[in-house]
Amino acid sequence: MVAKKFWLGISVLVLVFATAVSGCDNGLTDDDSGNYGNNSSIVSSDGNGSNGITLVCFGDSLTAGRGATEKGKDDKTNSYPAYLQQKVNANVSVVNAGVSSDTTKKGLARVDRDILSQNPDIVIVLLGANDFIRSDGPLPFPVPIATTKANFQEIIRKVDNGNRKIFLVKFYTNEIFEKFPFSLIPSSTIRKYDNMFTDIAKSSKNITLIEDIWTGVWGKHMSDNIHPNAEGYRIMADRIYEKVIPYLEYYEKNPAPKY
Repeated sequence: MVAKKFWLGISVLVLVFATAVSGCDNGLTDDDSGNYGNNSSIVSSDGNGSNGITLVCFGDSLTAGRGATEKGKDDKTNSYPAYLQQKVNANVSVVNAGVSSDTTKKGLARVDRDILSQNPDIVIVLLGANDFIRSDGPLPFPVPIATTKANFQEIIRKVDNGNRKIFLVKFYTNEIFEKFPFSLIPSSTIRKYDNMFTDIAKSSKNITLIEDIWTGVWGKHMSDNIHPNAEGYRIMADRIYEKVIPYLEYYEKNPAPKY
């Protein structure tokens, strides 16, 4: 019965996802090697990161600002990283390294290019939603949680240099899973994701888990079934800023060595 409920839930989620992204063109061509055509995923804001603090926002469409101003289109100028840049001091450069449709596997493939090349002080990682909804392969099945966890762990291993602060963001809240169609997902599956994020966050003293970016957004400020609108991304930025600001203040007083 549980298995039947699980696959029913997945089938409905695939339909919801297909409806949300149908007709969308993000201008990117991607493959498993991490090559994304001639398009750079990097958008730097107006901070002064060369002489100050660099913060990289690394993720999928929730970072790229999909649906902010037009359904199915990325708008990094109205993404949560763009709103975050407006809130931080002038010596902080916020880099938007979001690529729509990225899974953890595809994110891992571009860590060197889109994170390490920036030599950031702080990294925000918001991935996993596409692993949950669909796989990297031709079939619309979720990526196994063990595989998602392994990809996250490798991303963290590459990013964590001992001085760099990492914020790992959950792509969901329990409130979301209480509502249809996500309510069709068994609670045991949700617990596995909860345990995954908790385990990864505990793996390094440099990681802080951000558990909720959706309160005040989900069901209120959405462009489709999955993505926020501009106001929703602004609220997301507020929630992330609350967690990040103590570390920004610390780095301003105690600059981490640049290598």
